[in-house]
Amino acid sequence: MRKGFEVLEAAPDSHKFKLTMFQPTDPPHFYRTVRKEMKLLKTSLPLGIWVRGYEDRMDLYSVMIRGPERTPYEDGLFFFDFQLSADYPRAPPLCHYVTYCSDKLNPNLYEDGKVCVSLLGTWNGKGTEVWTSQSNLLQVIISIQGLILVSEPYFNEAGYERQKGTQQGRENSRMYNEMVVLKLIQAMAKVIQAPPDIFKKEIIQHFHKRAFKLVQRLECWLEISENHNASHPLSPTTPTTFREIYPSDAGVELPEFPLIPASKGFCITLRKTLKQFKSILESVGVSTDQKLQARELDSNLPKTAVSSSSVETKVAKATYVETEKEKVVGGNS
Repeated sequence: MRKGFEVLEAAPDSHKFKLTMFQPTDPPHFYRTVRKEMKLLKTSLPLGIWVRGYEDRMDLYSVMIRGPERTPYEDGLFFFDFQLSADYPRAPPLCHYVTYCSDKLNPNLYEDGKVCVSLLGTWNGKGTEVWTSQSNLLQVIISIQGLILVSEPYFNEAGYERQKGTQQGRENSRMYNEMVVLKLIQAMAKVIQAPPDIFKKEIIQHFHKRAFKLVQRLECWLEISENHNASHPLSPTTPTTFREIYPSDAGVELPEFPLIPASKGFCITLRKTLKQFKSILESVGVSTDQKLQARELDSNLPKTAVSSSSVETKVAKATYVETEKEKVVGGNS
Protein backbone atom coordinates (compact mmCIF):
# COMPACT_ATOMS: atom_id res chain seq x y z
CA MET A 1 0.00 0.00 0.00
CA ARG A 2 0.96 3.64 -0.31
CA LYS A 3 2.68 5.37 2.59
CA GLY A 4 0.57 6.05 5.63
CA PHE A 5 0.74 9.87 5.63
CA GLU A 6 0.34 12.10 2.60
CA VAL A 7 -0.53 15.73 1.96
CA LEU A 8 -2.96 16.18 -0.92
CA GLU A 9 -3.62 19.36 -2.86
CA ALA A 10 -7.20 20.01 -1.76
CA ALA A 11 -9.62 18.72 0.86
CA PRO A 12 -12.56 16.78 -0.63
CA ASP A 13 -16.03 18.29 -0.56
CA SER A 14 -17.18 15.26 1.42
CA HIS A 15 -15.03 16.21 4.41
CA LYS A 16 -17.28 16.90 7.39
CA PHE A 17 -15.61 20.22 8.21
CA LYS A 18 -14.87 21.45 4.66
CA LEU A 19 -17.46 24.24 4.89
CA THR A 20 -16.50 25.25 8.43
CA MET A 21 -14.70 28.60 8.48
CA PHE A 22 -11.28 28.51 10.09
CA GLN A 23 -9.04 31.24 11.46
CA PRO A 24 -6.34 30.35 14.02
CA THR A 25 -6.20 32.63 17.05
CA ASP A 26 -2.39 32.59 17.00
CA PRO A 27 -1.36 31.87 13.37
CA PRO A 28 2.45 31.65 13.87
CA HIS A 29 2.09 29.22 16.78
CA PHE A 30 -0.59 27.23 14.98
CA TYR A 31 1.47 26.71 11.82
CA ARG A 32 4.59 25.79 13.82
CA THR A 33 2.53 23.19 15.63
CA VAL A 34 1.05 21.85 12.38
CA ARG A 35 4.52 21.39 10.90
CA LYS A 36 5.53 19.38 13.96
CA GLU A 37 2.34 17.33 13.70
CA MET A 38 3.01 16.53 10.05
CA LYS A 39 6.56 15.45 10.79
CA LEU A 40 5.30 13.19 13.58
CA LEU A 41 2.61 11.68 11.37
CA LYS A 42 5.15 11.09 8.60
CA THR A 43 7.66 9.31 10.83
CA SER A 44 5.62 7.65 13.60
CA LEU A 45 2.33 6.48 12.10
CA PRO A 46 1.69 2.82 13.07
CA LEU A 47 0.79 0.18 10.52
CA GLY A 48 -2.93 -0.01 9.81
CA ILE A 49 -3.46 3.76 9.95
CA TRP A 50 -3.60 6.13 6.98
CA VAL A 51 -3.80 9.92 7.29
CA ARG A 52 -4.31 12.61 4.65
CA GLY A 53 -3.59 16.29 5.13
CA TYR A 54 -4.43 19.08 2.68
CA GLU A 55 -2.42 21.98 1.28
CA ASP A 56 -5.46 24.24 0.97
CA ARG A 57 -6.76 23.50 4.49
CA MET A 58 -4.02 22.82 7.01
CA ASP A 59 -6.62 22.42 9.74
CA LEU A 60 -8.28 19.39 8.12
CA TYR A 61 -7.27 15.72 8.16
CA SER A 62 -8.87 12.48 7.00
CA VAL A 63 -8.02 9.20 8.73
CA MET A 64 -8.59 5.54 7.86
CA ILE A 65 -7.96 2.89 10.52
CA ARG A 66 -7.83 -0.86 9.98
CA GLY A 67 -9.52 -2.87 12.72
CA PRO A 68 -6.93 -4.48 15.02
CA GLU A 69 -6.26 -8.22 14.93
CA ARG A 70 -7.84 -10.47 17.57
CA THR A 71 -10.89 -8.22 17.84
CA PRO A 72 -14.33 -8.43 16.18
CA TYR A 73 -13.23 -5.40 14.14
CA GLU A 74 -10.33 -7.25 12.47
CA ASP A 75 -9.95 -6.48 8.75
CA GLY A 76 -12.63 -3.78 8.88
CA LEU A 77 -11.94 -0.18 7.84
CA PHE A 78 -13.01 2.87 9.84
CA PHE A 79 -13.02 6.48 8.69
CA PHE A 80 -12.73 9.77 10.58
CA ASP A 81 -12.64 13.48 9.66
CA PHE A 82 -10.66 15.85 11.89
CA GLN A 83 -10.44 19.61 12.20
CA LEU A 84 -7.82 21.27 14.36
CA SER A 85 -9.32 23.86 16.71
CA ALA A 86 -8.66 27.59 16.25
CA ASP A 87 -6.49 27.65 19.38
CA TYR A 88 -4.84 24.28 18.71
CA PRO A 89 -2.96 22.74 20.50
CA ARG A 90 -4.42 24.38 23.60
CA ALA A 91 -7.76 22.76 22.75
CA PRO A 92 -8.32 19.30 21.22
CA PRO A 93 -9.34 18.80 17.58
CA LEU A 94 -12.88 18.12 16.44
CA CYS A 95 -13.54 14.57 15.24
CA HIS A 96 -16.32 13.05 13.15
CA TYR A 97 -16.81 9.31 12.62
CA VAL A 98 -17.93 8.49 9.07
CA THR A 99 -20.40 5.65 9.53
CA TYR A 100 -21.34 3.07 6.91
CA CYS A 101 -23.94 1.15 8.91
CA SER A 102 -27.14 1.88 10.80
CA ASP A 103 -27.01 2.18 14.57
CA LYS A 104 -23.76 1.75 16.53
CA LEU A 105 -21.17 -1.00 16.15
CA ASN A 106 -19.26 0.39 19.14
CA PRO A 107 -20.40 2.20 22.30
CA ASN A 108 -17.94 5.02 21.57
CA LEU A 109 -18.81 5.54 17.90
CA TYR A 110 -22.21 7.11 17.28
CA GLU A 111 -24.32 6.98 14.15
CA ASP A 112 -24.37 10.80 14.06
CA GLY A 113 -20.56 10.86 13.96
CA LYS A 114 -19.79 11.56 17.61
CA VAL A 115 -16.61 9.91 18.91
CA CYS A 116 -16.33 9.38 22.66
CA VAL A 117 -12.71 9.38 23.77
CA SER A 118 -11.19 11.24 26.70
CA LEU A 119 -8.49 13.04 24.69
CA LEU A 120 -11.23 14.75 22.69
CA GLY A 121 -13.04 15.81 25.86
CA THR A 122 -16.07 13.71 24.91
CA TRP A 123 -15.44 11.00 27.52
CA ASN A 124 -14.36 11.04 31.15
CA GLY A 125 -10.63 10.68 31.73
CA LYS A 126 -7.75 11.68 33.99
CA GLY A 127 -4.00 12.21 33.83
CA THR A 128 -2.53 11.41 30.43
CA GLU A 129 -6.02 10.54 29.15
CA VAL A 130 -6.99 14.23 29.15
CA TRP A 131 -5.96 16.68 26.45
CA THR A 132 -3.20 19.16 27.29
CA SER A 133 -1.20 21.61 25.17
CA GLN A 134 1.42 18.85 24.85
CA SER A 135 -1.03 16.37 23.30
CA ASN A 136 -1.22 15.77 19.56
CA LEU A 137 -3.40 14.36 16.78
CA LEU A 138 -1.42 11.11 16.58
CA GLN A 139 -2.29 10.35 20.22
CA VAL A 140 -5.99 10.74 19.46
CA ILE A 141 -5.81 8.45 16.43
CA ILE A 142 -3.93 5.76 18.33
CA SER A 143 -6.43 6.04 21.19
CA ILE A 144 -9.28 5.33 18.78
CA GLN A 145 -7.49 2.29 17.41
CA GLY A 146 -6.35 0.93 20.77
CA LEU A 147 -9.06 1.99 23.23
CA ILE A 148 -12.23 1.91 21.11
CA LEU A 149 -11.68 -0.90 18.58
CA VAL A 150 -11.13 -3.52 21.28
CA SER A 151 -11.87 -7.24 21.72
CA GLU A 152 -14.82 -6.72 24.08
CA PRO A 153 -16.40 -3.37 23.17
CA TYR A 154 -19.49 -4.15 25.26
CA PHE A 155 -17.58 -3.15 28.39
CA ASN A 156 -16.81 0.28 26.90
CA GLU A 157 -20.43 1.20 27.59
CA ALA A 158 -20.71 3.41 30.67
CA GLY A 159 -21.42 1.33 33.79
CA TYR A 160 -21.03 -2.06 32.10
CA GLU A 161 -17.47 -2.63 33.26
CA ARG A 162 -18.78 -3.90 36.61
CA GLN A 163 -20.15 -6.93 34.75
CA LYS A 164 -16.65 -8.12 33.84
CA GLY A 165 -15.92 -11.59 35.16
CA THR A 166 -19.59 -12.49 35.60
CA GLN A 167 -21.57 -15.02 33.57
CA GLN A 168 -24.02 -12.30 32.54
CA GLY A 169 -21.15 -10.07 31.44
CA ARG A 170 -19.56 -12.79 29.34
CA GLU A 171 -22.84 -13.63 27.60
CA ASN A 172 -23.68 -9.96 27.01
CA SER A 173 -20.20 -9.41 25.59
CA ARG A 174 -20.61 -12.40 23.26
CA MET A 175 -23.98 -11.14 22.00
CA TYR A 176 -22.56 -7.66 21.45
CA ASN A 177 -19.71 -9.13 19.41
CA GLU A 178 -22.25 -10.96 17.25
CA MET A 179 -23.85 -7.61 16.48
CA VAL A 180 -20.43 -6.06 15.75
CA VAL A 181 -19.48 -8.78 13.26
CA LEU A 182 -22.79 -8.48 11.40
CA LYS A 183 -22.63 -4.69 11.17
CA LEU A 184 -18.97 -4.81 10.20
CA ILE A 185 -19.69 -6.99 7.16
CA GLN A 186 -22.67 -4.83 6.20
CA ALA A 187 -20.53 -1.70 6.50
CA MET A 188 -17.63 -3.15 4.48
CA ALA A 189 -20.05 -4.09 1.70
CA LYS A 190 -20.99 -0.40 1.43
CA VAL A 191 -17.37 0.74 1.63
CA ILE A 192 -16.20 -1.47 -1.23
CA GLN A 193 -19.11 -0.33 -3.40
CA ALA A 194 -18.51 3.39 -2.78
CA PRO A 195 -15.00 3.93 -1.37
CA PRO A 196 -14.05 7.50 -0.45
CA ASP A 197 -11.83 8.87 -3.23
CA ILE A 198 -8.90 9.89 -1.04
CA PHE A 199 -8.43 6.31 0.17
CA LYS A 200 -9.84 4.47 -2.85
CA LYS A 201 -6.56 2.84 -3.91
CA GLU A 202 -5.74 1.73 -0.36
CA ILE A 203 -9.26 0.37 0.17
CA ILE A 204 -9.19 -1.70 -3.03
CA GLN A 205 -5.76 -3.09 -2.13
CA HIS A 206 -7.00 -3.86 1.36
CA PHE A 207 -9.90 -5.97 0.12
CA HIS A 208 -7.79 -7.74 -2.50
CA LYS A 209 -5.39 -8.71 0.26
CA ARG A 210 -7.70 -9.34 3.21
CA ALA A 211 -11.32 -9.93 2.14
CA PHE A 212 -10.72 -13.60 1.38
CA LYS A 213 -9.11 -14.15 4.79
CA LEU A 214 -11.98 -12.31 6.50
CA VAL A 215 -14.65 -14.39 4.75
CA GLN A 216 -12.85 -17.69 5.33
CA ARG A 217 -12.30 -16.93 9.02
CA LEU A 218 -15.97 -16.14 9.60
CA GLU A 219 -17.18 -19.12 7.57
CA CYS A 220 -14.94 -21.38 9.62
CA TRP A 221 -16.29 -20.01 12.92
CA LEU A 222 -19.81 -20.28 11.54
CA GLU A 223 -19.38 -23.94 10.71
CA ILE A 224 -17.94 -24.69 14.14
CA SER A 225 -20.90 -22.96 15.80
CA GLU A 226 -23.49 -24.62 13.56
CA ASN A 227 -22.03 -28.08 14.18
CA HIS A 228 -21.96 -27.47 17.92
CA ASN A 229 -25.51 -26.10 18.01
CA ALA A 230 -26.80 -29.06 16.00
CA SER A 231 -25.27 -31.57 18.41
CA HIS A 232 -26.23 -29.59 21.54
CA PRO A 233 -29.71 -28.20 20.78
CA LEU A 234 -30.79 -27.99 24.42
CA SER A 235 -27.53 -27.27 26.23
CA PRO A 236 -26.06 -23.84 25.45
CA THR A 237 -22.33 -23.47 26.04
CA THR A 238 -20.49 -20.29 27.02
CA PRO A 239 -17.42 -19.23 25.02
CA THR A 240 -15.19 -19.89 28.05
CA THR A 241 -16.49 -23.43 28.50
CA PHE A 242 -16.35 -24.10 24.77
CA ARG A 243 -12.69 -23.10 24.61
CA GLU A 244 -11.96 -25.58 27.42
CA ILE A 245 -13.64 -28.54 25.68
CA TYR A 246 -12.67 -27.68 22.12
CA PRO A 247 -9.82 -29.92 20.89
CA SER A 248 -6.56 -28.01 20.77
CA ASP A 249 -5.27 -30.23 17.95
CA ALA A 250 -8.16 -29.38 15.61
CA GLY A 251 -5.98 -26.96 13.66
CA VAL A 252 -8.49 -24.08 13.74
CA GLU A 253 -7.86 -20.99 15.84
CA LEU A 254 -10.84 -19.87 17.87
CA PRO A 255 -11.42 -16.12 18.32
CA GLU A 256 -9.73 -14.72 21.40
CA PHE A 257 -12.84 -12.65 22.12
CA PRO A 258 -16.25 -14.06 23.19
CA LEU A 259 -18.20 -15.24 20.13
CA ILE A 260 -18.13 -19.03 19.70
CA PRO A 261 -20.35 -20.91 19.94
CA ALA A 262 -22.45 -18.26 18.24
CA SER A 263 -26.24 -18.26 18.47
CA LYS A 264 -28.43 -19.91 15.83
CA GLY A 265 -29.98 -16.58 14.87
CA PHE A 266 -26.56 -15.03 14.34
CA CYS A 267 -25.41 -17.98 12.22
CA ILE A 268 -28.46 -17.75 9.96
CA THR A 269 -28.12 -13.99 9.50
CA LEU A 270 -24.36 -14.07 8.96
CA ARG A 271 -24.69 -16.82 6.34
CA LYS A 272 -27.00 -14.56 4.31
CA THR A 273 -24.85 -11.48 4.92
CA LEU A 274 -21.65 -13.23 3.86
CA LYS A 275 -23.30 -14.49 0.68
CA GLN A 276 -24.27 -10.93 -0.23
CA PHE A 277 -20.82 -9.64 0.74
CA LYS A 278 -19.05 -12.19 -1.47
CA SER A 279 -21.33 -11.30 -4.38
CA ILE A 280 -20.53 -7.60 -3.95
CA LEU A 281 -16.79 -8.31 -3.74
CA GLU A 282 -16.89 -10.29 -6.96
CA SER A 283 -18.92 -7.54 -8.67
CA VAL A 284 -16.05 -5.09 -8.10
CA GLY A 285 -13.34 -7.56 -9.12
CA VAL A 286 -12.31 -8.93 -5.71
CA SER A 287 -12.21 -12.71 -6.06
CA THR A 288 -13.40 -15.01 -3.29
CA ASP A 289 -12.47 -18.17 -5.20
CA GLN A 290 -10.44 -20.33 -2.84
CA LYS A 291 -7.76 -21.57 -5.23
CA LEU A 292 -7.32 -18.28 -7.06
CA GLN A 293 -7.09 -16.18 -3.92
CA ALA A 294 -4.88 -18.72 -2.17
CA ARG A 295 -2.34 -18.39 -4.99
CA GLU A 296 -2.58 -14.60 -5.03
CA LEU A 297 -2.37 -14.10 -1.27
CA ASP A 298 -0.27 -16.99 -0.02
CA SER A 299 2.84 -14.86 0.37
CA ASN A 300 0.90 -12.16 2.25
CA LEU A 301 -1.18 -14.24 4.66
CA PRO A 302 0.03 -14.33 8.28
CA LYS A 303 1.06 -17.74 9.54
CA THR A 304 -1.89 -17.84 11.92
CA ALA A 305 -4.43 -17.38 9.13
CA VAL A 306 -6.81 -20.23 8.39
CA SER A 307 -5.81 -22.15 5.26
CA SER A 308 -8.73 -22.06 2.87
CA SER A 309 -8.00 -25.48 1.40
CA SER A 310 -8.23 -27.21 4.75
CA VAL A 311 -11.03 -25.37 6.54
CA GLU A 312 -13.68 -28.04 5.98
CA THR A 313 -11.30 -30.85 6.92
CA LYS A 314 -10.24 -29.14 10.14
CA VAL A 315 -13.79 -28.31 11.16
CA ALA A 316 -14.89 -31.90 10.51
CA LYS A 317 -11.97 -33.20 12.54
CA ALA A 318 -12.76 -30.81 15.38
CA THR A 319 -16.40 -31.91 15.45
CA TYR A 320 -15.45 -35.58 15.44
CA VAL A 321 -12.91 -35.19 18.25
CA GLU A 322 -15.38 -33.18 20.34
CA THR A 323 -18.10 -35.83 19.86
CA GLU A 324 -15.73 -38.66 20.77
CA LYS A 325 -14.67 -36.83 23.95
CA GLU A 326 -18.31 -36.48 24.97
CA LYS A 327 -18.85 -40.21 24.38
CA VAL A 328 -15.96 -41.03 26.68
CA VAL A 329 -17.19 -38.64 29.34
CA GLY A 330 -20.71 -40.03 29.04
CA GLY A 331 -19.48 -43.60 29.24
CA ASN A 332 -17.52 -42.89 32.42
CA SER A 333 -20.31 -41.04 34.17
